[in-house]
Amino acid sequence: MFVFFTVVHILLCVFMIFVILLQPGKDAGMGAALGGGAATSAFGGRGAATFLTKLTAACAMGFFITSLGLSFVGLRTSAADEIEATAPATTPSDTTTPAPGQAAPATPTEAQPTAPPAPDKGSATDSVPAEKLPAK
Repeated sequence: MFVFFTVVHILLCVFMIFVILLQPGKDAGMGAALGGGAATSAFGGRGAATFLTKLTAACAMGFFITSLGLSFVGLRTSAADEIEATAPATTPSDTTTPAPGQAAPATPTEAQPTAPPAPDKGSATDSVPAEKLPAK
């Protein structure tokens, strides 16, 4: 649905650009390119002004509606992503409850920290300077 409204929005943009460029301005603009008098006979006594004005208004209204719709969908999507990212992670053992008559599940014990491996006496990463090591 999002893709459909995006395509409609883009088509409205392009169509509105062409409709606005076809409107006769003070000096008849692009409307004169249609043949001057031909525009008057094709669109009626007032020429293309009334028809193109109404078409521009309809395109603008559709453009604004699709713009608002797409912004609301984007806002809702980004808010849902933000809520999902800030929600605390739960493990399946956190959400389980014991059945009646059963003991509560055992809580996991804390892992005992392991000591780091002893450094090699001849390595460059040794924290003891070489001159303080016993002679071999």
